[in-house]
Amino acid sequence: MITAEGVSKKFGRKEVLHQLNLTLDRGVYGFLGPNGAGKTTFLRCMLGIYPLSGGRFLYNGAPISRKNDLTAQVGYLPQKFGVYGELRVCEALEYLASIRRLKLANPAEEIERVLRLVNLEQRVTSRVRTLSGGMARRLGIAAALLGDPEILLFDEPTAGLDQEERMRFKTIVEEVSPGKTVLLSTHILADVDAICDKIIILNEGQILYDLPAAEVAELAEGKVYEVDSSDQGEMVVGIREEGGKKWYRVLSAQPLAGGRPLEPTTEDGYLCAIKKL
Repeated sequence: MITAEGVSKKFGRKEVLHQLNLTLDRGVYGFLGPNGAGKTTFLRCMLGIYPLSGGRFLYNGAPISRKNDLTAQVGYLPQKFGVYGELRVCEALEYLASIRRLKLANPAEEIERVLRLVNLEQRVTSRVRTLSGGMARRLGIAAALLGDPEILLFDEPTAGLDQEERMRFKTIVEEVSPGKTVLLSTHILADVDAICDKIIILNEGQILYDLPAAEVAELAEGKVYEVDSSDQGEMVVGIREEGGKKWYRVLSAQPLAGGRPLEPTTEDGYLCAIKKL
């Protein structure tokens, strides 16, 4: 559906994306990488917000251009979402729908639907400026869902949400994702784990891995140990206490004498990829 061919982006002399090749079909993708990896830049290049320094994007086999753009097909939640604070919630969604040139058969009904999904239906007439940070984030998610687009791009979708709302977001993705392309860009694996079909790991402007979510844990095979000292291993990823003694879950590229091997998790695999263990 969407293909990146040799996509590169420079800001001055700094290359933020380096010849990325990627195909996004139907399914839920976790687009993972530490802060500064290039995830937001990639999304903005895809949407035409930033001009490319090299390569191209294709949509259904044709180069993305003014005649073949993604505006009406994409629901996008930017990393920093904001609209005029004096607008009411319903007015903000109407305004955002007009910017995307959405043709809604029944705008009021569609607005009610997306607000219900994000648990904001009681705030439909509230001024945007009165919403808490978490509520404003949920409003951004609702805006992305307007018109039931076939492509959904979420940039740090759970930033500012409490645990209950993070779980609600996962439920929303599971509910709306069938038949769609959904890209969840985040540096927090726990926020997208268990709902992704594939995981794309980006770091320093390059794709390190693009593989089924079930295979990410295998990247840490033979590299996860439990030890009694935080000085062992290359990275501490967890601590537990038993009988007054602390045990450390560590990642190590080398076998640890005296360390107890553990089954790797998806997060272990992700961290091994980022740290090149």
